Amino acid sequence: FRKEEEMNAQQTRLESYITRPQKTRKQQILEILGDREMTARMILKQMKHTDMNFVRPRLTEMVKDGILEICGSAFDKETDKNTVIYRRKK
Repeated sequence: FRKEEEMNAQQTRLESYITRPQKTRKQQILEILGDREMTARMILKQMKHTDMNFVRPRLTEMVKDGILEICGSAFDKETDKNTVIYRRKK
């Protein structure tokens, strides 16, 4: 009996996960950017993540797809290097 309850709970969680509408990372990035210009780190912090690999590949794809453009550079205090600034392509 216990095993059956556990399987039902697991199936319910799976069905809930599958049917829940989820925003893609690209959609999240676009919402965060809005009409602003931001670096990858600024976007990452708004998403409440710490790994740059969470946003950088998507930003690169979005630039290649013509959704975003690089519009400048800014100094990143955390890396002591210049980094690019992104914005929505007009």
